[in-house]
This record gives sequence, structure tokens and C-alpha cells, in this order.
Amino acid sequence: MKLRCTLDGLLLDAYLQSARRRLVAVDGEEAFVMEAIEAIYYEIVAATADELLALEQAGYRLLRVAEDFEIRGKRTAS
Repeated sequence: MKLRCTLDGLLLDAYLQSARRRLVAVDGEEAFVMEAIEAIYYEIVAATADELLALEQAGYRLLRVAEDFEIRGKRTAS
């Protein structure tokens, strides 16, 4: 998925660590775990439907969807 910082517009690749259900953002070669409260400063630019659901289930409810949000890929069968 792709995130954007609402403070400076920086775009970051990100993924959800499945084992610990933590959001990891990647800034160049550096990766960091994003705490749920930090999500208030970011918005989702692109993600799959499965990633959106997983983010909500992991407690990242403050992470907003951007106005220019793009859904990626297909949802997997449950």
C-alpha cells in the first residue's frame, strides 16, 4: 500500500506485519513501525480491499483514505 504524510506530502510504501498486526512504513531504505495514534498524520493513497480491512482490524482507525485514493487489485475470497 502507499501512504502520504499530511504534514509534508511525503509518499511512503507500507505493509501490515501479519504476525504482530503492526503497520510498517518504508522511507527509502529505512523502515519503521507506525503506532496507531501516529496514523492521524497519514492518509492512504493506494491499497487493496484486503489491506484496508486488515488495517481496520489492527486498530488503525485514524488512518484516513485520501481524496485521490486508488483501490488496487482484487479482493481474495474469504
